[in-house]
Amino acid sequence: MLERAGRLSQRVRFEARPLVRGDAGEALGDWSLAFERWAQVELLPRAEMLPAAADTRHSARRWRLTMRAGVMPRLDMRAVWAGNVLTLTGVE
Repeated sequence: MLERAGRLSQRVRFEARPLVRGDAGEALGDWSLAFERWAQVELLPRAEMLPAAADTRHSARRWRLTMRAGVMPRLDMRAVWAGNVLTLTGVE
């Protein structure tokens, strides 16, 4: 367990938008902090860029975030890590 815990060394911020829609159905409001978690962030090699099997959008994964169980992100959230904004396409 300690070996795995050492890999969760990146702080990732998960942001959500208010559930308010405009006249055209677009999300309104600014992104705000939902929660932060320690995670392992990996860039996937091209060979592993396959669609996720669980709750997912139809897209290939490019990054993998590994976290301990607990509060989990939703697909309507985004992850902010090291100045990069990552769109969530699957949660397993």
